[in-house]
Amino acid sequence: METTKTEATAPPSGGLIAAYTLALLFLANVFNYADRALLGIVIEPMRKELLLNDTQISIVSGLAFSMFFLVAGIAVARWVDRGNRKLILILGIIVWSAATAATGWTLDFYSLAVARMLVGIGEAAVFPVAMSLLADYYPGPRLSRSVSIFQASSGVGVMVGSILAGILAAALGWRSMFEVFGAAGIVFALLVLLTMRPTPRAKTSNQTLEAGGFIGTLKAIFSVPGMAWLAFGYGASNMVLACLPIWSPTFLLRSHGVELAQVGALVGPPAVIGGIAGGILSGILATKLIQRTGNRGAGLLVPIVALPLAVPAFAVFLFAPTLPVVLLGIAVMNFMLASSLGPCVALAVSLVTPTRRGMTSTLMLIVQTLLAFAFGPLLIGVVSDALTPSHGQEALRYALSVMLIAPLAASAMLFIARGKIKAD
Repeated sequence: METTKTEATAPPSGGLIAAYTLALLFLANVFNYADRALLGIVIEPMRKELLLNDTQISIVSGLAFSMFFLVAGIAVARWVDRGNRKLILILGIIVWSAATAATGWTLDFYSLAVARMLVGIGEAAVFPVAMSLLADYYPGPRLSRSVSIFQASSGVGVMVGSILAGILAAALGWRSMFEVFGAAGIVFALLVLLTMRPTPRAKTSNQTLEAGGFIGTLKAIFSVPGMAWLAFGYGASNMVLACLPIWSPTFLLRSHGVELAQVGALVGPPAVIGGIAGGILSGILATKLIQRTGNRGAGLLVPIVALPLAVPAFAVFLFAPTLPVVLLGIAVMNFMLASSLGPCVALAVSLVTPTRRGMTSTLMLIVQTLLAFAFGPLLIGVVSDALTPSHGQEALRYALSVMLIAPLAASAMLFIARGKIKAD
């Protein structure tokens, strides 16, 4: 075991620099999720041109993206805990933006899969960089609120991406749409390069540098009481949220006859308004509960209560006969589902030392990605293809319904996590 002395400099807590850093991280994640949402909007024209089925679409949108996202995420997390976080963020933005532009040049399933793999590698940088920086800039109970604000950017990204993708794809074609978004990401990377202030690390006196390398770090993180339940509860809580950007536009096209140019504008605003409101409000409530009780696990009460309430709203989205009621179901569902985004991650990084924050946030992201972005969309695609001979265009509706159990399971796992963390 080795120790280091306290650093002479430390990031300022709060203030304008912290707020601007949070704003840049927010925008980075907007681009991140906007690029993820693009594929879902143009699945139908892309599927027809490249001759793909729903299972292949689910592989390129979920499995191919997620596997390389995970592999890169582990390496990036180790780098984040030791390296230049600004540089890591910039490189990530450049890689995923270039890969997004390259998606417009794909010719078949295999080239599309490679492009999505590269997008996954680039996007693995944002989350660990953000969690590491926010934990330095907003220590203590304020971390839950700042993480919730950051997480709300995912909804903004989905809305912006969905609306612009529908408009640009209808006007220019789906290939040019990907190229435009890729170029915009490169421009944003230049903004980060020129304006983001390099951030010194907050280190405690006699901070311990753990021996044992990667495996030792993993064991140390998962030895924290309740951490495994927290990670799997967080992943399960995101399963519906992850599947919707991929499959809800196609669902509206097939089951409700919505036009391509309109689908993003219809599904984006209610989904995002509900998600942003739910995410920010959950962060505020979690912060107040933590401050009132003095127990950092108290914030989990918010998603434990809210997640089961998302189930009836999801059922409304799937089975309501009219489009306005469907859109209302999306808004209420996302409001409830977003309750887990801030409290879970903020709690996880607060339970470990500063040198484990990047890896801890990435492990949370790995579990989320495996459950929500890899397994969930793939399951829906396989079930949809299996039901198509008997249910035709409505097969996707019933395939989506398999996700109804996910919020209930997530709430149960977070309840167990809270009990173990409180007991410790």
